[in-house]
Amino acid sequence: MMASGQRANSAAGQPPAPTERDESCITCADSLTRMRVLEADGARELALCVDDEQCRRSVDTAIVGDVSPGEVLLVHAGTALFRESA
Repeated sequence: MMASGQRANSAAGQPPAPTERDESCITCADSLTRMRVLEADGARELALCVDDEQCRRSVDTAIVGDVSPGEVLLVHAGTALFRESA
């Protein structure tokens, strides 16, 4: 029997693989935001980024590692989770 909200075919102890239906975080309902790096501070693992609406934000880059100006990141809750492929 599956717990409420658990998907079939998910391995024990492993998060389920994302699907096309996954559009937002199940915890906070926030979604990933595409942001372009303007400036990077590798020592502090932070980057100044801008979204498609020209809103600037400081983004934690510890998960993705060093970033460079011009790179596009996928950001959730102020943290870069993925680099967008070129």
